[in-house]
Amino acid sequence: MRISAVRVAGVCAISAALALSATACGSADKKAACGKLQKTITDVSKKGMTQISDPNGLAETYSNGANQMRQQGKDSGDDKVEKAANDAATALENLGQQVKSIAGGGSTTPKMPDVAPLTNAGAELKSACDG
Repeated sequence: MRISAVRVAGVCAISAALALSATACGSADKKAACGKLQKTITDVSKKGMTQISDPNGLAETYSNGANQMRQQGKDSGDDKVEKAANDAATALENLGQQVKSIAGGGSTTPKMPDVAPLTNAGAELKSACDG
């Protein structure tokens, strides 16, 4: 049952991460950073799908992606993009930790991870990159 829960959690995480779709207008740095953020999100999503049965690997992928997103937000030169990237990165790391905890919990009825913070951060990032 644990693998099924992790599998479902992974799919939810990927769906939430895809909501972070970003298209940028504004300065060249902002456009470049938002493009890199989109690529990072896509790469993390793709890699995460291959790690559905490896919650530790999935948590590490999310953590590494979060670190990249923080740097890309900083590189944007835009306060809103940087804040949104940081918020999305934190939500992604937290989701990775939730997936790891669910998988290690041994429960036959594990709780679904809360993807709302990642979804909300995705909307914030999209707004910051569009604005």
